[in-house]
Amino acid sequence: MRKTIYITDCEGPVTRDDNAYEIADAFLREGGRLFSLLSKFDDYLGDIEKVEGYRYGSTLRFILPFLKTADVTDREIQGFSGQHITVMGGIRETLQAINGLAPVYVVSTSYIHYIKEACQYLGLDMANMFCTMVSFDDYAMNEDEKKVIMDYHEEFLGLPPIAWDDDGRVNPDSQRTIDVLKEFFSDRLPSLPVYQWMKDINPIGGTGKAEAILRISKQTGVPLGDVLYVGDSITDVDAFRLVKGGGGLSVSFNGNRYAVQSAEYIVVSEDTAVLRDIATGFCKHGKDAIQEGKASETTWIFKEGSCSIKDVIALSEKTRKEVRGQAIGSLG
Repeated sequence: MRKTIYITDCEGPVTRDDNAYEIADAFLREGGRLFSLLSKFDDYLGDIEKVEGYRYGSTLRFILPFLKTADVTDREIQGFSGQHITVMGGIRETLQAINGLAPVYVVSTSYIHYIKEACQYLGLDMANMFCTMVSFDDYAMNEDEKKVIMDYHEEFLGLPPIAWDDDGRVNPDSQRTIDVLKEFFSDRLPSLPVYQWMKDINPIGGTGKAEAILRISKQTGVPLGDVLYVGDSITDVDAFRLVKGGGGLSVSFNGNRYAVQSAEYIVVSEDTAVLRDIATGFCKHGKDAIQEGKASETTWIFKEGSCSIKDVIALSEKTRKEVRGQAIGSLG
């Protein structure tokens, strides 16, 4: 059997959580709503405006100054993360079985605090983890700066939601929200002390995930053609494209429209056993071993180019929201 590696996102294919959303919701007033607004802004910059060199997953940077107004510490964030891990059905058995065939790596946009706790919970090797490095203890915000950021927090909660049509056109209300957020993050925030702390924090999303996969491939000596990558969101698009371009296997698992449109195979399921089966077939026989179709009453496997992508997006997003909840399932 040839040497292969299994690389997966954490939130979605492994756990049901969106840790950063949950942290914001727990520590900030209407923090979930604020995080959702910033997440949509993140999607807009990358998907609609197509800012050159943009890194998906920047929501985890955008929320940082607001979290600092709550004086959160590394201990608090790690403690909260450890107490709020919910895993996908069958994931322990799935990862254990896959680990017997190929090394398991996690490439996640999540903060390091959550990944540490998830690894301990699932018995994964922390040496095989790539995630967003940040220490909340490295910066203490003074009261004057807190007041400035909290005022913006309140202003942002009053903004209209961001939305666009199928042609990427935004309405005037959405454009006003986008302009306000741009002014804050591009002009106002860099003038505040907190910016010096957060400016070098780079979430592992988008191109960051692709870079991590290339690093894993180089370290292990395994070419991209023998890599299986599983993801579920807009932060995985660059990873999907990289692995597909190298001849490897890219799999969307309960993905949103961005993931479904970018992966070679689309899996929709309430349970992760199907990932074990796909990994087993790929490790032993290559991509030809993967069979499309309905694998069970709640599991489907589709291949790009041989399915109605519109229908598959609808099914995948519906299942995503049922499995992870409406709020988290709706995030990009």
